[in-house]
Amino acid sequence: MNRRFHPALLYLALLLLVMLVSWIGGIVELRQAQMTLNSVIGAQGIRWLVRNAAGLAGVAPMGNAVLIMLMAGIGKGSGFFRALSTPKDLSPKEHNALIVSAVVMALILSVFLFGIFGPSHLLLGVTGTLKGSPLADGAVFLLAILLVVPSVVYGFSADTFRCAADCIRAFLSVAVPTAGLLLTMLVAAQLIETFKYTNLDVLLGMSDKVMRAVEFVIYWLPLPFYAVGQKSSRHI
Repeated sequence: MNRRFHPALLYLALLLLVMLVSWIGGIVELRQAQMTLNSVIGAQGIRWLVRNAAGLAGVAPMGNAVLIMLMAGIGKGSGFFRALSTPKDLSPKEHNALIVSAVVMALILSVFLFGIFGPSHLLLGVTGTLKGSPLADGAVFLLAILLVVPSVVYGFSADTFRCAADCIRAFLSVAVPTAGLLLTMLVAAQLIETFKYTNLDVLLGMSDKVMRAVEFVIYWLPLPFYAVGQKSSRHI
């Protein structure tokens, strides 16, 4: 990660800006209809901040972030991602390993499809739709299975992995970037929850749908910087 840019610092600056705006708005008693802008810099705001700061780790989608980074680590470490992107450059052994991995991936995908379209609709909700279904709630976990298992199979088939410890090392190769992403998500959660506490979203006319879209972008926009920047992870 480039020292000159860290998403966590950007979000921290935006958080301080929101706090400053809330403080100024509190002084001038900015309001719209019955909605008043709440100041974070004040007795009530500070109480809210202290009371909720520790729980923000449960608000941010950190579990999914860890799974995504683990997928990146094992896919890259096993050589599976490279094999998928440059199949013409593979040795005969690597080519055979790719075929075996593709078959494994197809089998896993067929199981998922059976869980969706099969008679039990196991991965769908009780109403037979995506809303509140295991597929919707566990999409990242299912994607992890779909990518991690073939990556491990490829690694052992192509001799990229010789033992289980090699798999662990591949997972741990993203430890530092993952820590950076989690830190960024923690600051992002503080930014989002502070923004909503001040009522700035309502005063700016942002609907719940728009706010959910904004939250998604804020949480996941930094992901490519960490996933792509693993080689320079010492700079995070």
